[in-house]
Amino acid sequence: MKKYASYVFPALLWIGVIVLGFLKITRDGDMWSGLPCNLDAVVIVLYMLWMAYETRVSHHDVTQEKAVSDHGTGVFYALGHGFTILSALWCDPLWRRPGPYHCIGLAVFLSGVILRLWSVRTLGRFYSHIVRTIADHRIVDTGPYRLLRHPAYTGMITAHLGITIFYFNCATLLIFSLLLIPSIVVRILVEEKTLMGIEGYAEFAKARKRILPLLW
Repeated sequence: MKKYASYVFPALLWIGVIVLGFLKITRDGDMWSGLPCNLDAVVIVLYMLWMAYETRVSHHDVTQEKAVSDHGTGVFYALGHGFTILSALWCDPLWRRPGPYHCIGLAVFLSGVILRLWSVRTLGRFYSHIVRTIADHRIVDTGPYRLLRHPAYTGMITAHLGITIFYFNCATLLIFSLLLIPSIVVRILVEEKTLMGIEGYAEFAKARKRILPLLW
């Protein structure tokens, strides 16, 4: 039953993005008339492709036996990125005409997704959506991990910053700032308590910031 429960949130998020995305495209389609493509549709399709990849990782997590030390941070984190995208699609944006902010938002979104996927691929079998330990867990210090301790979270924040810029409205900005970012900060602090038990992680952590170079 616990394993089946792990599929509930991804399923609800898929349904929400599909329904609200369809309504968004049909409601605001005229804004993109005269342009080569509907950028709302582009962002929504790209987000869903990203979700498909993340869902595959979640499926792998629930089929493996692992020592979990999540402490409920996964739910907080899931609500943060779920409500960010859903509020962006539901609320009316400040931008009512195509402009440079749409291009900026799309570019920031794509850069965040690329960084996250790069980070996940670099960690390989050590990556998970849950805070856990596995046998022969070792430190990975290649790729983006040469510069940051948690570049996958940096990618998540950056991608949703792009969504927030593209669909700018007060509700999404507040959710992004007061729910998603704090949920990631709390999750990192919990995760690092587990990671500190891995040989060499303390030295690895001293040499690089968590998610933002020079700051934190």
